Amino acid sequence: MENIKEIITIASAALGLLATVTGFLIPLVKNVKAKNKLAALNKLTKVLQTLIVDAEKYVNFSGEEKKAYVVTNANRYALDNKIAFDEQMVSDKVEELVALSKAVNVKNRQQVNIAENLSCTNDKTKICF
Repeated sequence: MENIKEIITIASAALGLLATVTGFLIPLVKNVKAKNKLAALNKLTKVLQTLIVDAEKYVNFSGEEKKAYVVTNANRYALDNKIAFDEQMVSDKVEELVALSKAVNVKNRQQVNIAENLSCTNDKTKICF
């Protein structure tokens, strides 16, 4: 009879310990997975930036064809590096990067035009508008 009580006591202590360890491990595993997914997303974003620059070299292609080029090559990169590929997320990220690029380039063009106009007023040989 005493052996059964000891076995039950040890089993209940082991069960409590197991529940506690499991409670700590589940969030740890989730955090590690999230960290790995974020690291993969950062790698993929860097590759996307490079691919977008490469796609801009194809001046005879439309924007949709360039986007298809970027998404296809990003998918190939993801497969080669065993990264989970979400086509919609990549497509959205490409749109975001292209929009950012257009916004930055417009601002730079405006600054160049302003600088040219300022230098134009000081130079009597140029025709200024």
